[in-house]
Amino acid sequence: MGEGTVKEAHLGAADKALRAFARCMVAVVQRPKVYGSVPQLDQPTIFAGRHVGLMDPVVLMARYPAKMIHPLAATDYFDKNRFTKSFFTHAQAIPIDRSGGSQQWLEDSLAALSKGESIIIFPEGKRNKTGEGLLPFHVGVAVLAAHSGARIIPVYNCFWKFPHRYKMAFGEPLHVEDVPEGKLTSAWLHAQADRVRDAVAALEPRFQ
Repeated sequence: MGEGTVKEAHLGAADKALRAFARCMVAVVQRPKVYGSVPQLDQPTIFAGRHVGLMDPVVLMARYPAKMIHPLAATDYFDKNRFTKSFFTHAQAIPIDRSGGSQQWLEDSLAALSKGESIIIFPEGKRNKTGEGLLPFHVGVAVLAAHSGARIIPVYNCFWKFPHRYKMAFGEPLHVEDVPEGKLTSAWLHAQADRVRDAVAALEPRFQ
């Protein structure tokens, strides 16, 4: 992967309308406050975030309105009905089978990164509905980073309820460690996922 210019979004009319509506809603309703600096999106990036609400990917994407960013969305949400399928499709989401039965999400994500686009992944695998701490991280983030070479930016999203402001923070970019003997072992994958989790957790004190 290496350095490169992230592809700007070239979207259809419906896609642009959805994004414009989402940006307005985020600006008016969530009114996000970022603790620390917002990283420049000048190369393919994997955003690895804490997942506490349905608006997490929307708020993040609103920070980079001209960039092509694909959030991963669970297939049980993606294919729930015709509306959700249309919505996630226009949002350029990539469906991911949480049962692990299909690796199509990985192929689609790698293809996007190879074109200079970016990915949002929530390694907890589901929403943390209590908003307390961090759930264990799945290894998908490590697999994606290992195969793509893309940097990972940790994101900490605070639990949000209207009418309060949405709060978030970005960590310093990191890369997974070299793969020992070129083999993605379970131990290595879990170790890298834990590194990413630690980097996300380290952002929590910024809000205190």
